[in-house]
Amino acid sequence: MPVDVDPDRLRASGATLDGVSTRFGQALAAFRAELAGFGRPWGSDDIGSLIGAAHDEVSAFAFECFDTALDEIAAAGADLGKMATRYAETEAAITRNLDSLRRMLGG
Repeated sequence: MPVDVDPDRLRASGATLDGVSTRFGQALAAFRAELAGFGRPWGSDDIGSLIGAAHDEVSAFAFECFDTALDEIAAAGADLGKMATRYAETEAAITRNLDSLRRMLGG
């Protein structure tokens, strides 16, 4: 089965993922700010301290996961851009080599 790769579409997909990572990063920053804006409504008594500790651990883990996802999305976008460049360069090199061979064979 032949493989048909369109470097322009790959590059566009990479740019789209880059935009997704940018918007996701902005939304994540806004969410962090909103969450921080609530302060510590559970108070500082014994139960409030336990709730606060649990909240801190859970939110730290969640934001670590979100940050990892954000990094992966951005990396995928960059990788698609690089892949598009490599495919275009390879295609150009193949075309040059075939043209050279055709000329050598008198075509």
